[in-house]
Amino acid sequence: MLAVNACAAIRDPAVIASANVVKVAMRPDRLALLFSRQPIPYPRGAQPDYLRQLGLYGLTRAGLDTFAGLPPGPLELAESIEMLRLLEHGFAVRMVQVDDAGTAVDTPEDLARVERMLRATQAGSGAA
Repeated sequence: MLAVNACAAIRDPAVIASANVVKVAMRPDRLALLFSRQPIPYPRGAQPDYLRQLGLYGLTRAGLDTFAGLPPGPLELAESIEMLRLLEHGFAVRMVQVDDAGTAVDTPEDLARVERMLRATQAGSGAA
């Protein structure tokens, strides 16, 4: 295994629909099947469970060397998702699902929100 990546459940429909959030579909053995900025799987019948990629990559040295030596493929270029490079070239990415997605910072608006949260926390603790 060259790479692992973390993911967490998404419940907020706005987050599911956001192109700023990378979603992942997995095989039953927890290997990534596909990453996309679109909701995957598409909810054609029953309401599927959605997972967000957290972008916490773990690569072996060989995995990092392999990744660096591979050219971006058409899916990676279209979606702007680095982990697609490994999938497109036939390498597996093991997914580790965690309970807490934390606070994502994917846009300038997210950064401003986190800065406000930090200031509020600092003000509440009496820190300068």
